[in-house]
Amino acid sequence: MKDTVREDDFQNKERPSTRLKQFFDIAKHHFVELVKISLLQTVFNMPLIVSLVLFYILVRNSQDANALLTVFLISGASFLVTLPFTYVGMTGTFYCMKKLAFAEGEFAASSFFIGMREEFKKGILIGLLMGLSTGIAVIGLYLTFVYLTQLDATVTGLSIAILTIQFMVMLIVSYYAIGQSVIYSNKLRFIYKNSFIMTLARFPINLLLVILAPGILVALIVIMEVTMYVAIVLMVFFSVFGHLIWMLNVIATFDKLINKDQYPEIYRKGLANIEPLIEEE
Repeated sequence: MKDTVREDDFQNKERPSTRLKQFFDIAKHHFVELVKISLLQTVFNMPLIVSLVLFYILVRNSQDANALLTVFLISGASFLVTLPFTYVGMTGTFYCMKKLAFAEGEFAASSFFIGMREEFKKGILIGLLMGLSTGIAVIGLYLTFVYLTQLDATVTGLSIAILTIQFMVMLIVSYYAIGQSVIYSNKLRFIYKNSFIMTLARFPINLLLVILAPGILVALIVIMEVTMYVAIVLMVFFSVFGHLIWMLNVIATFDKLINKDQYPEIYRKGLANIEPLIEEE
C-alpha cells in the first residue's frame, strides 16, 4: 500500500516539546517497533517469568511453614540468577529507547543487540545488585509477616517500610544506571553514585513512576492467579512501554542536571527546539 508523500519538508516545530508528549508521540508512530522490542526483551525475561510461575505453584502446594520458608528462600536466591538476564536485555531495550528519544533512527529494534553487546557487562552487575535487593525484600517480608507480627506492631511496620523502601530505591537507581550506561561512558561506581543522587533529587516523580511501572505488574502478580497470567501477557507484549516511560524520565533528568551545562549537543535532543520558535515569534 503506497503512502501519500508530503509536499513540504519536515519542520522542527512538529516534534513534541516535552518528554511526556514525546512518550505519546513515540507510542503512536512506533507502536509496532515497540512491540518488537518488547518481544526481544521477553527472551531475556523468560528465566524471571518461569521462576515467578514456579514460585506461585510451589507456594500454593506448600503444606507447612517449613516448606513455605524453603520456597521463599529459594525464590529469593533465584533473583540473583534471573534478574541479571533481565537487565542484560534491558541494556538493549534502553539503547533502542535512546535512539527513539533522540530521533536517531526509525528502525530502533535493529539496534537491540548492538546496545546489549556494548553494555551487557554492566547489565549483569546491575542485575546482580537488583537481584540481591529483591531477594532481601522477598525473604525479609515473609519473615516479617510470619514472625514479627506476633511481637510488636511498630517493629513490624518499621521492618516492612525499610524492606519496601530499599527495594523501590534500588529499582529506581537501576533504571538511572541502565540509562547512564547507554548514553555516557563511565565506571559503574560513578554511575551508581550519580544514580542515587538523581533518585533522591527527583524522588516524588520517581516514586510515582515506579508505582506505575512496574508497580501495576507487581500488583497483578500478587493479587491472584488469573491476574498473574494477565501480568505475564502484558509483560511479554507491552513491558517496553514501561521502559520507555523510564528512559524518557531518565533523559529528562539528565537534561536538567547534566546535559544543559556539560553536553549541550544532546540537551533536549529529539524535542522541538524552543529557542528558534521564540525568536520567530
